[in-house]
Amino acid sequence: MTFRPQHVGLYFTHEHITAARRDRDRDPLRAAYLMLNDREQSGMEVALWGAFRYRFNEDERAGEIAAEALMRAIDVQPSDDLTYLDTVAQTIMFVQAFEMLRDHRALTYAEQVRFLNTLQMRVTELSQSPYKDTQVENLWMALLVMATGVAVEHEDTFKLGVEVYERTIRDEVSPRGFIPKAVQGNDGGSLYRQILSSAALVLMAELAHNAGVDLWNFSVRGVSVVTTALYPIYYFYTPEKWQWDKGLTADETQMLFRRYGGYLEMLNRHTRHRDLKPVLEDLRPIYNPQGGGLTTLSHGLPVKRGLFG
Repeated sequence: MTFRPQHVGLYFTHEHITAARRDRDRDPLRAAYLMLNDREQSGMEVALWGAFRYRFNEDERAGEIAAEALMRAIDVQPSDDLTYLDTVAQTIMFVQAFEMLRDHRALTYAEQVRFLNTLQMRVTELSQSPYKDTQVENLWMALLVMATGVAVEHEDTFKLGVEVYERTIRDEVSPRGFIPKAVQGNDGGSLYRQILSSAALVLMAELAHNAGVDLWNFSVRGVSVVTTALYPIYYFYTPEKWQWDKGLTADETQMLFRRYGGYLEMLNRHTRHRDLKPVLEDLRPIYNPQGGGLTTLSHGLPVKRGLFG
């Protein structure tokens, strides 16, 4: 496949938008549209939320507000209160909003150039940070590098992230699905790290897919992104069976998925795996600002109708 960024939404294309509009009266799209239209966001999420309204509702005013918010946000230096991982994830969120707003009249050519220049400087600074030393941080940084490669249409930059993705699948994912470097530690954070690692890999695969590069089907000895992305869902209802950290409760486990589970809609769209159904029914509509946004809207598949409707 050929590297060919589409500049629609980083993780989705015009086809996703058309499908969402077509099925807007069917769940889970109906619930996602209700959330989009009835809820407001604040702070750094304003740009992303308005960008979704622009793309999926053709709301020009929302796009204008989002573009203004994005340009204000990108000029603000990351807060010292943010962790390295939070800063990387927030920057990815900005790139997604930018890609969604790229054709809006309010985002002038000069502002686009300023955004891209600022983005590249920030990525350079983050890549030199001494804190990028864990499995999760490295994967999310690789996702940011890939997103930057798409935004600036620089294939060599994009490929740097692809190399991390392929190396992770090849060398770091167990045939069972867990990532040893993520779950080790016995510190109470193993499931959190497995979920975030899985999320990063799915987001990388979907981003690449929409830029013309197939990573969903990259596998080594039967191990792929699907192997590791499905692994954590089996502990959604049975956290007591998670072997690395004892004492996890269902509330704790399900909170992690509610906060970081946006990738599950992408996974479901590509696999239609039956075991995802009950988890998604409990989580939808899913909004994960740093992990794809309102992914039930962009990637949710309509529930099949029964015999009589």
